[in-house]
Amino acid sequence: MNRILRTAGVTATLALVMAGTGLAAASTASAAEGKTGSVKVCNKGAYVADFAVNNKFVGAFPVGQCKTATIEPGTTGEVDVRLEKYTGFWWTGFWRTASEGGPNWSNISYEKAPADQDTCYSVYGSTLKAWTGKTSC
Repeated sequence: MNRILRTAGVTATLALVMAGTGLAAASTASAAEGKTGSVKVCNKGAYVADFAVNNKFVGAFPVGQCKTATIEPGTTGEVDVRLEKYTGFWWTGFWRTASEGGPNWSNISYEKAPADQDTCYSVYGSTLKAWTGKTSC
């Protein structure tokens, strides 16, 4: 038999041992149940950066700045994180944002992040060679 206990918004399952059988119900609830995570990116490269979480861009940000995107409530599993840089090369066309699919934007990397945790990245390099590193939050 299971008994559900709600304390401070956290659902916990109490397992009661049935007399004579020695069987206990397994706890299936988690203290992190319903937690919403975030993705933070810091730009340490020599370019303007942007990133998208599940194809929603946060907006361009220059060198030395960080931006954070909160993962939508109810999202489970992993989210897709797409990191991009603005090349600004004259042959790529006129200015358009990454969310508009501007040809001036180039992919740095694709990452996966857990939806219920805070995940942090930094982007490095230049417009000619850029890379991503996962950092501690």
